[in-house]
Amino acid sequence: MRVTLSNNGAFALTDEEGNMTDRYYGFYLLDTRFVRKAVLRVKPEPEFIGASSTFREGISYFSIGDEGILVRKRTLDGSYSEEFLIYNASERPLSVAILYTYEAPIEDIFQGRGFMGLKEEVALPGKGFYSRRVGTEERTLRIESNLTREGENLRARIEISPGEKAGFFVRFIPGISGRASGIVGEKGVSLQNPVSTGSVALDGAFERAVENLKALTLSTVYGPVPLAGLPYFACPFGRDAIITSLFLLPYYPGYAGGTLKLFASIQGRKNDPESEEEPGKIPHEFRLGQLAQSGKVPFGPYYGTVDATPLYVALAGEYLRWTGDEKLIEELRPNITMAVKWILEKLRDGYITYVPGILGNKGWKDSRDAIVDEDGNPAKPPIALVEVQGYAYWALKLAGELELTDLDPKMLLREAEKLKKRFNRDFWVGNYYALALNGDGRALRVVSSNMGHLLLTGVAEHGREVAERLFKPDMLSTHGIRTLSSKEKAYNPFRYHRGSVWPHDNALIALGLARIGRTDLAKELAEGIFETAKLMPWRELPELYSGLNDLVPVPRANSPQAWSASSLFALVTAILGMEAEDELTVRPAEGVNFLVRVTFRGRKYMIRANRGVEVEPP
Repeated sequence: MRVTLSNNGAFALTDEEGNMTDRYYGFYLLDTRFVRKAVLRVKPEPEFIGASSTFREGISYFSIGDEGILVRKRTLDGSYSEEFLIYNASERPLSVAILYTYEAPIEDIFQGRGFMGLKEEVALPGKGFYSRRVGTEERTLRIESNLTREGENLRARIEISPGEKAGFFVRFIPGISGRASGIVGEKGVSLQNPVSTGSVALDGAFERAVENLKALTLSTVYGPVPLAGLPYFACPFGRDAIITSLFLLPYYPGYAGGTLKLFASIQGRKNDPESEEEPGKIPHEFRLGQLAQSGKVPFGPYYGTVDATPLYVALAGEYLRWTGDEKLIEELRPNITMAVKWILEKLRDGYITYVPGILGNKGWKDSRDAIVDEDGNPAKPPIALVEVQGYAYWALKLAGELELTDLDPKMLLREAEKLKKRFNRDFWVGNYYALALNGDGRALRVVSSNMGHLLLTGVAEHGREVAERLFKPDMLSTHGIRTLSSKEKAYNPFRYHRGSVWPHDNALIALGLARIGRTDLAKELAEGIFETAKLMPWRELPELYSGLNDLVPVPRANSPQAWSASSLFALVTAILGMEAEDELTVRPAEGVNFLVRVTFRGRKYMIRANRGVEVEPP
């Protein structure tokens, strides 16, 4: 079983014994793998007893026959450290030989993944100090140890007296210079679980979610920003960070502030076909490794998405509603204006569309086989996704109502209503909304979870019908709403976006259900996700799991995943029918039992919901 340590942009992956034996295992910091293939060998050969871990520390226990105990402790706190303690539990001297081997490649994460045909690097020669420079980006690694160095191996031979112990350590200290070093801050986050349910198992899931969020928080000069997930996406993603921050607004509003400011700093300024940058566009992902930051790969940042920009505007609006922080919105007014101009420019042709690029699809379902027609074939581009048009309406509506931009608010509201009218004309196909319009303008009559996002945005004139359709057996599994109907030709419950269940997808739908007054359905949906969380290893919601009614994992799903962890809190918001209006309003579903602490416009509130609701202001 994989053990994951994670803290402020650094993470380490090992097996339960503490060894880095898998291809992707290693010690990473800001998209660079500094260490891989770290293995401890001890003679006499120890027997593994068991292990325990948090995101900051992992401990493995071994017996050395009947004579000794080995404790291997790994910690992550800026550097990655290993400590080996050997206890002599016998009545005679214990002779032990230690061999610690490792490689220090200082390789970009894209090389380790083989992305875009990039190859893994070989280990660099060195004697305790390693470095690699790409352009102006330099990465270094210093190794400290009380083991004896023999070439690239670390060794020790020792005799331990009865009742005594011996201790050894290896410490890997990374260094980063270049653009990334000016973005990352040192101060971590301190989060307390704001939700109590009365269930030990469910409370454990919320506690784990808080730990996930702390492990996936990047402290930046702009504030805390959620990273997407481990092990492949430990960097800021526009869509992921925005949705995670949206989910956390009532509980940890600082994430929205940090996310809005970070992505404002890298918002598109020019047209660049390679990175798909456009003026006003919010990036898809922001990699901090050497290859991206030196321009060797187009990910520092990469702009290939069509939903991050309207979601950015929506987050700014919802942030203002929840926090009343007019100062930050005024500071970001030029950025929000640019983002809205980007939306309006795309809508000149009717809808926001895309053609495949580095990413095969450019909504949240971005795998190459995600967007299909009724026969299961890839959709003909340019493609207009159903949920993206809803996001655009939401963004224009908030920008107009809250006067977020330098543009005429009345004009924005008119454009929003015109979009709503043509959207409901073109996408509504009977008793559901089409997945997309293809390049011929034809509606793809595919039943998917995408239309569920419309409920939150306000664009859907048929919200009640959408809610009913999503709760049919072909869409609703025991553990949540599937990404694709089980009746569709393309359905596969194990595919990334064609039948699996994603917690964040369900949380967005639940928030929308509450917004149209169906907190009863939001509660039903949430209870399925809650039960799933209780059954997962560590009570941790992964990126996705299968769409079967049996709980079956999907290989290589990222876990922890920030928007999955934050989904639990969004589901609570939905069940409580909680909204930031002129006052904090709470309209809970029947039969809920929560004690929740939230922040509304700088003031903390305690909400007790148990056969009624009680809101206590400070």
